[in-house]
Amino acid sequence: MSYPQLHKARIFRETPSVYFADAWIPGQNGLDVVTHYGPAVSPPYLRGEKQFYVHTQQTDFNRVVYGERVFELVYPDGGHYYVHLDANSGALEIPPYVYHRSISCPEGSVLLNHAVRDAEYDETKEFFPRATDSDEVLALGYLKPASFVGPVDRILLLLADHDQVD
Repeated sequence: MSYPQLHKARIFRETPSVYFADAWIPGQNGLDVVTHYGPAVSPPYLRGEKQFYVHTQQTDFNRVVYGERVFELVYPDGGHYYVHLDANSGALEIPPYVYHRSISCPEGSVLLNHAVRDAEYDETKEFFPRATDSDEVLALGYLKPASFVGPVDRILLLLADHDQVD
């Protein structure tokens, strides 16, 4: 079964007031900035149902640089995970065909996605959320028990406080 992988930056220098690191991901050919201005769920609920993104021609490497996020991942082979990210976590690798969504902390968050896009990538086809009631693979994986990566109590708190229907 697949499982989440985190990729740490290579630190050049770190002092009490400065963090200087090489955060490059080999093969990256896109760099997306995703900002949540306060608590947010992405993609948002649709008619009371969770929605997930799933890419076919892109691997995401999501790195939080400010705040916190919890990612919910559903792998096509059945893995179901909640992963906590903050500025110290590294970049979360999300391969093609892995369903994913994120929940931000109350202060919001800023994330860099070091995207690796293949030759067939077309942004007009990559960013359509899928709901658990309309995607069989997602529905089957979503029903499996979830595992946690990171501080379980913090993940549960963020989910309880901020993962809700808008």
